[in-house]
Amino acid sequence: MHPLELSTKVIDSGVVDPHLRVNRVTNDLWELGDGLAIVENFSHCAAWDTGEGLACFDASGVGSGAAVTMALRGWRDVPVSTLVYTHGHADHVGGSVDFARAADDRGEARPRVVAHANVQARLDRYAETNGWNVAINKRQFGGTRNEMSVDIFHGATKFLPSGTMRPEVTFERSHELLLGGQRLELHHARGETDDHLWAWLPERKWMFTGDFVIWNFPNAGNPQKVQRYALEWATALRRMIDQGPELLVPAHGLPIEGRARIAGVLDDIATALESLVRQVLR
Repeated sequence: MHPLELSTKVIDSGVVDPHLRVNRVTNDLWELGDGLAIVENFSHCAAWDTGEGLACFDASGVGSGAAVTMALRGWRDVPVSTLVYTHGHADHVGGSVDFARAADDRGEARPRVVAHANVQARLDRYAETNGWNVAINKRQFGGTRNEMSVDIFHGATKFLPSGTMRPEVTFERSHELLLGGQRLELHHARGETDDHLWAWLPERKWMFTGDFVIWNFPNAGNPQKVQRYALEWATALRRMIDQGPELLVPAHGLPIEGRARIAGVLDDIATALESLVRQVLR
């Protein structure tokens, strides 16, 4: 089923089949709009054909980057000119090694990487604490129990490959890119991480939310991991509602279409986070 059809069915009915996967790990590419596609994986890659190359939002992980770049090339035989990291988690940036390799193999310029300024420090920290990050992520994703193991490292002993592409363009609060004659807005907000951004294409009313939306209870805290920002996360979601998006593309789960449907989902997540904070403080 097309991901937009599936998300509409789930949201409008309010019923989720317990056997239904809403975060499909298939490497299938689906067109979501005119010149817009998504490659589904544990962490998706969204791609917009700007007419001046592809602008991609996240590179997926180290084990899926090659399949993602192959799927993109089968859709549009043009270079990836811009790669936006919504944040610096490994499942969003690890696949950049394959984006660089694909460009090198074809004699093309590597993508320009754009991210929030804090991504640089995150990648430095991952390099300095490699063993610790491998251990705690194995615990989180079931690597210590065979029956529920998810091999997010694909046998590698490094949390991030040494060739992970570093951002060339960084910003603190907001930034604008002119791509194919259209303005892409990037907005920083603390949520699941301190280096997170959400992207807004006002002319198309497309929004790219990274892990602000994951089709699960918002991941506002993990034992053994760094502090997360529940209340600021909720504030960011309400700011997104104010823009009036008509198509929302998250990094996990299903894309969502329809202004009212998107607003309802973002409000649900924000309300849950606000309630969580109130309950903890009380």
